[in-house]
Amino acid sequence: MAPYLVQLTEKEIKMLLVAIRQVDHTFAIAEAQSAASGEQLAEEYDGVREAYEELHRKLAAVAGTDAGKPRIVK
Repeated sequence: MAPYLVQLTEKEIKMLLVAIRQVDHTFAIAEAQSAASGEQLAEEYDGVREAYEELHRKLAAVAGTDAGKPRIVK
């Protein structure tokens, strides 16, 4: 299957980065809940998280933004 090429605007890329950061936040919550309950995460968890991290790095590179974790500023 040939890959499809899609043209995204800068705004759309930034929106995807925000969505991925929200997923990262959800991963952090899942890890904390798993640690608190003593239950193991699903076997495929690490692979999925790594895939999201790689996608975040790629989109950040395209957008020319810092690929690091978002920082909370008070």
